[in-house]
Amino acid sequence: MPRKYLFLFSLPLLLIGLATGAMALTQEPLASQETLQVSSTAPSALTPAVPVPVAPPLPLQKSPDTTRAWVPGMLYRYTLTSTQEVSSVQPQPGAQPPPGMRFHLRGEWRVGIVSVEGEQVHARVQLVPSAAEVSLGGEGVLAPEVRRTFEAGLTQPFFLTLNRSGAVQLAHFDPDTDLLVQGLLRATVAATQHVWAGPSQITWQTEEMDSTGRYSARYTRKSASRFEKSKLAYSHLATPEGLQPLEDSPRVSVSALTTFELGEDLWARTLQGREHLEVDSGPSMFKAISTLQVGLELQERRQDSSLLGALDARRGQLVTSPLASYQGQEQDPRIALRQVLAGKTFDELVKGLHALPTNEQERDSAKTQALEQLNALFLLEPRQALLVHAALSAGMEPGAASPLLGALSAASTPECLQALSRIAGDEALPGPMRVDAIAALGMASTPNEEGVTALRKLSHGADAELADTATLGLGNAAMKLGQGQPRDAEPLVHELSSAYRSTSQPEQQALMLRALGNTRSPSALPTLQSALSSSSPEVRAAAVEALRGMPAPGADQLLSSILLQDATAEVRQSAVFASSFRPLAPLLPALAQALRLDPSELVRREIITLAGGQLPAAPEARALLEWSSQNEPNPSLRNTALTFLSARTP
Repeated sequence: MPRKYLFLFSLPLLLIGLATGAMALTQEPLASQETLQVSSTAPSALTPAVPVPVAPPLPLQKSPDTTRAWVPGMLYRYTLTSTQEVSSVQPQPGAQPPPGMRFHLRGEWRVGIVSVEGEQVHARVQLVPSAAEVSLGGEGVLAPEVRRTFEAGLTQPFFLTLNRSGAVQLAHFDPDTDLLVQGLLRATVAATQHVWAGPSQITWQTEEMDSTGRYSARYTRKSASRFEKSKLAYSHLATPEGLQPLEDSPRVSVSALTTFELGEDLWARTLQGREHLEVDSGPSMFKAISTLQVGLELQERRQDSSLLGALDARRGQLVTSPLASYQGQEQDPRIALRQVLAGKTFDELVKGLHALPTNEQERDSAKTQALEQLNALFLLEPRQALLVHAALSAGMEPGAASPLLGALSAASTPECLQALSRIAGDEALPGPMRVDAIAALGMASTPNEEGVTALRKLSHGADAELADTATLGLGNAAMKLGQGQPRDAEPLVHELSSAYRSTSQPEQQALMLRALGNTRSPSALPTLQSALSSSSPEVRAAAVEALRGMPAPGADQLLSSILLQDATAEVRQSAVFASSFRPLAPLLPALAQALRLDPSELVRREIITLAGGQLPAAPEARALLEWSSQNEPNPSLRNTALTFLSARTP
């Protein structure tokens, strides 16, 4: 196929046209305009998982001249309107162009932060459409099975990987997601991304990607919170072979302007965008024209615990590809992995880890890229994972080794888990490296019997740090198994509960309770509840912390009780800490009472900090801050409450 055809087919809205053309292989006629009234009730969110503690949300800055807020568990709900059209201009008289197409979406656009890993941010996105209008030039057809797929696909959550400036890099879809739906959702993601270059910039230029390719964009600050973004030109287009430089043909012209207003956390409060794209592939080809209009308006931002760990729970079941990638009907998912790997070999990647930059930011960026490429390599060539043990045995600084171990954990193939088990058990390797390997083994997205056996053996070893890490890893493994193989998870939960009951040492009891907390299993609740009556404050505090990811309402009731009744301030502090991982509304009455009555300034300080950090997600927390700003006996704490309130006053 000539290369210019591949460029043409890579355009996002022409992809939609191809998918729609596939629908036309049915005999059922359809009126020229079909409106799909989609239920406003979305399917249940993905099963959440919280493998490790996440810091509570930090207070937002007063000025937008700061870094963008990436708070794990924060959900942003927008009202979305989007209209996308594609048409063709005939190259010569008498030629019959393909029919024009129009797609109009209305509904709710939900973007939630799943996790932050170094320079990478992972987000879950979901469209909850109230209506979707599909126009196929008056002669389109939409078979019943296609209609059902379309409706279900629109509401299916998917995931994105961004960098800290907000540029979207990767998209993670369920492999069954219809290509028509993927095209619409990808185009919406690309049209609503905005990249923050740093404080005090009047204008800045960026390199970004959309589903068409890579382009340069210019941003201009119009006022304190209002900005404009314009696309300048495409430099590369997406093809089946990856991003290719844009040459003389096809000729691509783009006119795009997006106006958006940012909040204090540098997330858009409103956004309006228009784009007009033309692709001219020569005199014998139809000129393709696509237009896009999109609007967002922020309705709510709040904490949603179901976001935490959601990507880890599904990573092995999703197909990952760069945002700028060719989306063909028969695309092999390995193509995207090869694009990420960019032709690097294992030896080349290891050599790069031995020569990491000394600058901290550059070093973190290089490690993140190495992890992504190693993960792609281990998925493409699983036996390459078995080379890691020898590479580490030859000598490597533990910090440089972390991308190797992280990639083994992320890929989680049997070979990867075998490699991690060998590394974790190798007494000749440095202790910190073995600790990292054990943690990576416990966090593997698809645990297997070999990995669990290795963790169990290490949990009984003589080295306390290794044994403790392995014990906590068993709890994580039970959590992962519980998402797909509940029958395999329950024996681990029972094993940890029995280990808690069989020891009388508070330190060991606390360890087992923290491991049980990592399981997030409802069957662990009775053990945690019994531990709350222990005479040891250390044991009670560990049990309280373990409640952070346990199901409601039982966990909320226990946390409220401990917050108001436990005699030890440190245990009550642990209850506030655990509350920071959960929806705040059920806990507010107990927090308000503790704020008024608790004799410990440390506990009251923790509550004020929690209320201030959660204020964007839970406006009802303002009452706690207002009371403290007027009635708190400690002047320093009164000022802290006032600072939170003033930072959020419009």
